Amino acid sequence: MSSIQDRITRTLVEEFRIPPGAITQETSFTDLGFDSLVIVELALVLDQRFGVALKDGELAETMTLAAAADLLAAKGAVP
Repeated sequence: MSSIQDRITRTLVEEFRIPPGAITQETSFTDLGFDSLVIVELALVLDQRFGVALKDGELAETMTLAAAADLLAAKGAVP
């Protein structure tokens, strides 16, 4: 798991109270029970934590934690 994935995992655990054992790099946000509003909230938190700007709906288009980490890396997020 990349350090960006680790930081996303910590965010999910700390901010959204997801049990760490429920999160793998192939976990999707829908697997975690997130609806579109929670994904928007997560995008805002990730914007702040990583210092990147995600466009509306961009995070929702990622299917897994690994894909979300790849998106953040492509936007210049620092691990």
